[in-house]
Amino acid sequence: MDRGIEDYFVKTFVVKDKRERLLYELGGKKREQGIGRFCHTADEMLVEGKIAASGNWYIMSLDESMDGLICQLDEALDLVLGNGMAAIIVSDSIAIVETEQYIGTPVRYILHHQCEK
Repeated sequence: MDRGIEDYFVKTFVVKDKRERLLYELGGKKREQGIGRFCHTADEMLVEGKIAASGNWYIMSLDESMDGLICQLDEALDLVLGNGMAAIIVSDSIAIVETEQYIGTPVRYILHHQCEK
């Protein structure tokens, strides 16, 4: 796992009062619980007002076969979207979150980090 990318994601896109716990969970034996909890409660954990790009993308997923992969956007989307598993893909200033699918279409978020002036 790339702790730097995961730290960036959490510090950029997650509300302050949820960051410490999520970073703790992602960094240890509670990783699966952390990703699952995040994706189930993303609407409460995401910083509001965030938007989408290309280049290399990092995948955080409950599916170990793709968790930690770095790939191009089209490959990341093919791997992550619509497979029913919770996942997060992150690039320089953008993150895409797909919640776990229970009934119907999973909720998806596209987040964009804009530099503060």
